[in-house]
Amino acid sequence: MSVPALVPRKGAVFLASSQEMREGVWNDSAMLYGLRSKIYYLTPAVLPDRASLVSLVEAVVTAGVGLVQYRVKEAPIRRMYDDVVALLRITRPAAVPLLVNDRLDVALAAGADGVHVGEEDLPTNVVRRMLGPAAIVGVSADTAAAARQAEQLGASYVACGALFPSPTKQDKPVIGPAGLAAVQRATSLPVCAIGGISRENLPDLEETNPALVAVIAAINDAPDPAQAARELVEAARKLLPRRIIGP
Repeated sequence: MSVPALVPRKGAVFLASSQEMREGVWNDSAMLYGLRSKIYYLTPAVLPDRASLVSLVEAVVTAGVGLVQYRVKEAPIRRMYDDVVALLRITRPAAVPLLVNDRLDVALAAGADGVHVGEEDLPTNVVRRMLGPAAIVGVSADTAAAARQAEQLGASYVACGALFPSPTKQDKPVIGPAGLAAVQRATSLPVCAIGGISRENLPDLEETNPALVAVIAAINDAPDPAQAARELVEAARKLLPRRIIGP
């Protein structure tokens, strides 16, 4: 079965390459996506079997998340490829972009919508060159300087955190909303908050109002992940008004 093409959604949260943002280029051939929600779902780092993974992603996509990242630390490359192809059959019809964490090769082979990279992964400009102008390239940037560099090298968005103590980011210092605000001031790119975010502490982000809110444990570890995702989507809609980037 072939994977359908992603059709950009006319929505309120847009991601674009930094060059396109500076030049004000906005058209269907540009890197333009309207996301239906600010909630950015990351799959479990330890993979369940494929059927369970597909069921989980289908449930959270149905619940209304705006962006999905396939995030796995250790798995055979063929398993990663097959997973991403299977997940694209869920995310594409829903117009929800699917990114791959770290693995540019898997993203290219499977035809994912983009990649998220960290400081120890391939350089942002190399990833942009390999994926082309229409891909989403996310970059981890916990400081103002890192965010400025990511923008210069062609990132679509930057993610910073941990915002709060996090079981999945125990090696990361907690920067809090103040650290998020510092990164927001340093770049014109959309900024994604990540790390320990839950329905309970989402109100703490009202003042900074990030463009994206990455959620891991609050969905994956919930008794009912779909319900947890729905509650987060609804809370974000009420607490974090959407910002429109571009004309």
